[in-house]
Amino acid sequence: MDYKISDNFKRNHFSCKCGKCNEAFKISLTLVGIIEHLRFKFNNRIHINRAYICGEESQFLFGNSKDYHHLGKALDFSIENTDIARCFEEVESMPEITGIGFVPQDNLIHIDIRDKEREIWLEERKEKIPFTPDKRKQYGINSVQQ
Repeated sequence: MDYKISDNFKRNHFSCKCGKCNEAFKISLTLVGIIEHLRFKFNNRIHINRAYICGEESQFLFGNSKDYHHLGKALDFSIENTDIARCFEEVESMPEITGIGFVPQDNLIHIDIRDKEREIWLEERKEKIPFTPDKRKQYGINSVQQ
């Protein structure tokens, strides 16, 4: 059953897409609120690339079933007609987001709400690397003013 979760998003936007688990579903309402905020802020359609993934798919993709996507605490997305660097800056300004990945080759951003200290990274050629000041400059991203 596909029902509305919020004003702009339905259950299927957040459900597993592996094709084996009958679109299993779990999502933090905090993430739903964050994605609604971004939809309103940029006034453009949001494409959710990945949200919840089932245990079997998590094991296949990440080698374990305890990643943040499987816990319903992560999603990867892009915003139509919106510069990914501007979107990243907005996400970085939100303290409730404690995991942020910038993935320019796929034009998407990963966010999660981990129960740990904030981590921000860059993914280049499928490798997770520190998002250094030089890399920020390379991608035209300003540092967040604390």
